[in-house]
Formats: sequence, structure tokens, C-alpha cells
Amino acid sequence: MSVGFRKSLLGFNCEDVMSYIESSHKAFSKKEKEFKEKIDELDGVIKNVNAELENIKSAKAEVEAELKSYTDKREEIERLSQNIGKLYLVAQSNAQAIMKNSDKSRTLAENEIERNLGSINEAHIALDELKERVLKTSNDFIGQVEELISSLNDTKDIIEQNSRSSKEHAEEFASLYNQIVK
Repeated sequence: MSVGFRKSLLGFNCEDVMSYIESSHKAFSKKEKEFKEKIDELDGVIKNVNAELENIKSAKAEVEAELKSYTDKREEIERLSQNIGKLYLVAQSNAQAIMKNSDKSRTLAENEIERNLGSINEAHIALDELKERVLKTSNDFIGQVEELISSLNDTKDIIEQNSRSSKEHAEEFASLYNQIVK
């Protein structure tokens, strides 16, 4: 930038030099203020991204707790299944022992078998309902995980974009600074 200073007895005119220095200072102050505002804005974006990351971590913890709950339920289902198998074997054994007795015992055996089969059917119905709930919960869990992954990808893209923008602004500032200093 070429500046025309008027000459005076001892060199350049002091008023011209002081005026130039003052206008340069104002321009630099204005640019500095703009850059500080941009930095504050980017800090706000970073805080928002960090808050979203904390929310994602919290959601992950909730999903992990829910997964543990499902695992516990699965173990309970397996235990119930084993008990039902044992009940079935007991019912079958009782039925055979009753059939070996007299005709009188036969009627009692038929009643016992019906009760045991009813229990098995009720257990079967309960297992079917539990299976449906586990499948629904599993599908809900998968949906939540997919949402979390999508949210993480969006957050990553925003951070990368902000990082690039910050680097570009820093390079612009350095370029302006170098131009001014020269």
C-alpha cells in the first residue's frame, strides 16, 4: 500500500504519519474483532458438539443397560425352558406310573396329564409372547443403535467442516497479517 506523506522540515509530516498509523490501527482492530467473533462462534459450535457427544455417551450407556436387561431375560427364558423340559419329563413319568395301576388310577392319570399339558401350553404361550417381546425390543434396540451411528456420523462431519473452516480463517488471518506487516 503506498501512502503519500507530506514532507516537512525534519522528514515526513507528523500529522500524516499519525493519521496513517491511527487508520491502520482501526482497520487492524476491526479485523481482530471479526476474528475474535468468529473464534467465539466456533467455540460455541464446539461446545454444542461436545454436548451432543455427551448425550450420545448417555444414550450408549442406556442402550448397554437395556442390552444387559435383555441378556438377563434371555437367561431367564433358558432357565424356564429347562424347567419346562423337566416338567414334561416328570409328567410323562407320572402318566406311565398311573397307567400301570388299575382302571381307577387311569382316570386320575388322564386328569394329571391334562393338567400338565395345560401347564405346558400355558408355558408355550408365555414363551411365544416373551419371544415376540424380545424380538420387538431387539428391533427397537437396533433402530436406536442405527440412529446413534447416524448422529455420530453427522457430528463427525460438522466437526470436520468446522475444523476446515477454522484452518481457512487462520490462513486468511495469517495472510492478511503478513500483508500488513510487509
